Order: sequence, then structure tokens, then C-alpha cells
Amino acid sequence: MNARHGFRLLLLSALAWAAPSGAQAQAIDSLLWVSEEAPPYHYLKDGVPTGIAVDVLARMQDLLGSQQSPPDIRFLPWARARYMALHQPGTCLFAQPASDEERQGLAYVGPLLDTRIAIIVPTQRADDVSGPRDLAALTVGVVRDSAAEELLTATGVPARIIRTDSPRTLVRMLAGGRFDAIAYLPQAAARSLQQEGIVTTAYRPVFTLHEGTIGYACHRDTDPALIARMRNALERLHTDGTVENIRRHYER
Repeated sequence: MNARHGFRLLLLSALAWAAPSGAQAQAIDSLLWVSEEAPPYHYLKDGVPTGIAVDVLARMQDLLGSQQSPPDIRFLPWARARYMALHQPGTCLFAQPASDEERQGLAYVGPLLDTRIAIIVPTQRADDVSGPRDLAALTVGVVRDSAAEELLTATGVPARIIRTDSPRTLVRMLAGGRFDAIAYLPQAAARSLQQEGIVTTAYRPVFTLHEGTIGYACHRDTDPALIARMRNALERLHTDGTVENIRRHYER
């Protein structure tokens, strides 16, 4: 790297961290954050937002000089939260899968965590479901407008898909025999089962629909300079080990 190129990179980095000037500048405190309850990533505990993605967001806000503590977070059904992020300026959604389909029309801040979406079935039926073709005769539950629903539809397998509004409803209906299987994040499904008092070992993931990452996604009109600063803040939290420490805290 020559000196001129190195100076240019340093200057760009400094500009990304600097607070923008002028009337059009947008601060992180101006954003409304929307999500659903999906432990251990984001959920309410005694009425207080908590989880891996919530704690990382709070650290990002600290780095960017936020005056909000905790962040302004509204928990809603996923379909409504996603609609707001797509259509209501100043709204950010998390944790959002980083697939190209899901990124359309959104300003993405990530990656936050590696994750996967899998087909989960009662343990006694695990040997009967080993791939997408086995879903043809099954009823499969999903959270409405989720990445899992899109992935399941994309397989082209004529499974009967039933949409729910929340992970808790999803696992309750699975435990109640309303579904043969669900398509969801395995770790979030296990925590939701646990919260509902359902034995988690009675269910297991049998195959993966998608492996990728999740992050934060804001309305397309969000100030690009603010998006850049949020991305830099998240990268810094990865570099110094903060994200990994938070993840381990919730997964132990």
C-alpha cells in the first residue's frame, strides 16, 4: 500500500466516524427499532428488552454517542415489523437475515451473527424427514413473512404451509400437534419451547434450509452516513470481542 492510498483510507474512516453536520444530519437516537420476540436474540424479560441483538445494539449506540438507554425498541409480530421497516422512514428491523431477497429496499447493518434456518420435527419422526422432498406430505408451520417462509416456498416442494404471527405461537402449535414440522432458527425455537414449558429434547432440527447471517436493517431513506457509522461501530464490537462475549453470555 502506498502512502497516498493509506492516507485516503484513513480519511474515509475518519469521515465515517465523524458526526455529519448540517440540518439534514440524522442521529441514531432518531431511529425506531422494531423486532419480534425470538430468544436468545431479542425478547422481553420482565417487560424489558433483552437478548444478544439488543445488547449489541445498546453498545453500538454507546459508541455513537446515543442519549437513549435502553434503545427505543417496539416488539411486534414479524410481518408488521418488517412492513414498518420497508415503508416507514426512520424505522429499523432486527435481527434480519442477510439474504439478497430480504435486503431489497433496506439499508443493511451487519453481519451480527452466523445463523441457520432449519426444519424442526418431533424427535420420534426425525428418521422420516431427511430432505426437502420429505416435506411434500407434511404440514409445516412458519412465522408469517419470515425468511423461513420464503425459503420453504423456494424449495418448490408442495408442503402445506401454515403461517403464524410469532415464534411462541409456532412452537405451541408444534407441541399441540397442529404441525408436522416447523421452519425456524433452531436456537430460537429451543428457547421458545423452553419458555413455554415444553421439553426441548422432544424436538430436533433434521436438515438445514439456509445458512447465513443476521443483522440490522433500516428503511432505505436512512441517512447513508448514519448507516456507515453503525456499520463501523458493529465492526469495532466484533474486533474487540464484545459481540462474542455477549453471545456466550446468552448461550451458556
